[in-house]
Amino acid sequence: MQQIFYSHGYSYNVQYFHSDNADMIRFYTASNELHSDLLSDLVIVEPSYGYLLLQYIGNDAVLSGSLNKKYFCEEMTEDIIQFLEDCFPKIKNVYMPYHIDFFSIDKYNEYNGEY
Repeated sequence: MQQIFYSHGYSYNVQYFHSDNADMIRFYTASNELHSDLLSDLVIVEPSYGYLLLQYIGNDAVLSGSLNKKYFCEEMTEDIIQFLEDCFPKIKNVYMPYHIDFFSIDKYNEYNGEY
């Protein structure tokens, strides 16, 4: 399932990965996705903007994950929670503690086929 998350004047694509007792939520921009059937020459790999993990424990849930501060801020937390409650109705009105890290990238490693 894919949807769009809106908050504080920004919008991001959202993709869900389901399992029996958890859902992984990925934030990204669709225009940056690689859509070619063949990878050749110079390939730029655009990382996603962050992931959240929604785990179901009995009748309750736990939310954790990391979001890039380049795209997200703490003020978006309530919008994120509301968005998830709208997408996953079974977490409405349940006990759901959460821990979301807002990180910034200071270093990365990349191989793109050119060097």
